[in-house]
Amino acid sequence: TTLFGTALAVATVTAAVLAATQGLPGVGDGSAADAPPASASGPAGSGAPDGPGDRDTPAPPSPPPSSSPSPSDGADGLPPGYRTHHAPEGFSVALPEGWERLDTSRGADRGYRVTFGADGDPRTLAVTYGTRVGSDAVAVWRDDVEPRLERSEDGYERVGGIRATTYQGREAADMEWYATVDGTRVRTFGRGFLLGGGRGFSLRWTTPAADREEPASREALRTFLRTFRPAAD
Repeated sequence: TTLFGTALAVATVTAAVLAATQGLPGVGDGSAADAPPASASGPAGSGAPDGPGDRDTPAPPSPPPSSSPSPSDGADGLPPGYRTHHAPEGFSVALPEGWERLDTSRGADRGYRVTFGADGDPRTLAVTYGTRVGSDAVAVWRDDVEPRLERSEDGYERVGGIRATTYQGREAADMEWYATVDGTRVRTFGRGFLLGGGRGFSLRWTTPAADREEPASREALRTFLRTFRPAAD
């Protein structure tokens, strides 16, 4: 993974991204799971290369990376430098070496958000779980998540439409958006999916907008989507 910008820029972007995730669905009120491929967060990131200042004519989103293993994956099915993390909340996901839990927020009705990252790396993955999610994955993003993003994130701008999809055999939806963090444009890909009974997860993948098409970032998102496993019922 390449390092982006100066150490100061890295610190400010990562801190602001963490702050922007607070109070979103699944945390604080347990009301909704985030949804889409994330930059990803992704929930989630998941388009063509973009740089800061593309707010007026955002590039259309590109399809998320294939979830099938690449030829370079090891015997355990993971790319070199990745390991499977088993969260105490019950879910698991493969993370780059050196990544750890940066922040945990818990809300009502057993909802939570866990954010992963590493020092010196401005990218983050946020995993959100909610227990009072609606029954329409697209509507969760449109009616619950997006209004909160518009209020909480500076320079919020959605990229394209909210896309219905299927993830691990479940109803899901993807949404991508820009925000500005201390003068740096970041992009998030979110994927949200429903478990039934009002429960749902989202993955949000957030990166500096100019760097989201870096091979290492695309491999990271592909690996997150392929390896994430929700807690057993």
